[in-house]
Amino acid sequence: MKTIYFIRHGQTLFNKLGRVQGISDSPLTQLGETAADKLGTLFKKQDIHFDIAYTSDLGRARQTTKRIVSHSNNPDTPILELTDLREVSFGAFEGGLSETMWKEASKVSDGLVVRDSSSDEDKMKILASIKAIDTVDLAESFEDVAERVNRVLELIRTSDASNLLLVSHCLYIDCVLYVLSDQTYHATYIPNTSVTKIVYDQGDFTVKYIGEVEQF
Repeated sequence: MKTIYFIRHGQTLFNKLGRVQGISDSPLTQLGETAADKLGTLFKKQDIHFDIAYTSDLGRARQTTKRIVSHSNNPDTPILELTDLREVSFGAFEGGLSETMWKEASKVSDGLVVRDSSSDEDKMKILASIKAIDTVDLAESFEDVAERVNRVLELIRTSDASNLLLVSHCLYIDCVLYVLSDQTYHATYIPNTSVTKIVYDQGDFTVKYIGEVEQF
């Protein structure tokens, strides 16, 4: 049996400013740094040990991973970077205001209207519209992200590790849950520095809880 702890990175400057982050980046805020430190300490208090840590290669995820690991039971846990754990790419909308992106995508989405306050499920559904109007051909649809997700799931299946820490991003983690549920999962929101626990046993992935903060 393998236990996978999926973590969303800590709060960033772009999170606070309401800007599209995607595969671009901004630093963790002080709150984001503190929350990552606290999470590592909480893992330590609960006697959770990690065999390996995988992180998105984006700076906010790397920072979060290093802070969690440094405060955990295993500060020497190997940390490996994976581009497949990156957040969804939003192409030309990267760095702009989130509301502007959702508004423009909603115009071509056959009736689906998405705002910052919308559910993550609707945000995943509108990714194809964002890709359709992206002017630099870098935006990803759900199907594009699902290919990356499946590669990560295969890595987990074949890993020798029993306890794995994976640090990634909000919509990416939602896409993982969507893939595992055959697109029946109704995504709401994955908080910063939250824990989503998944168990892999006898060929099956089972989601134990989603987006927990200090309650796992």
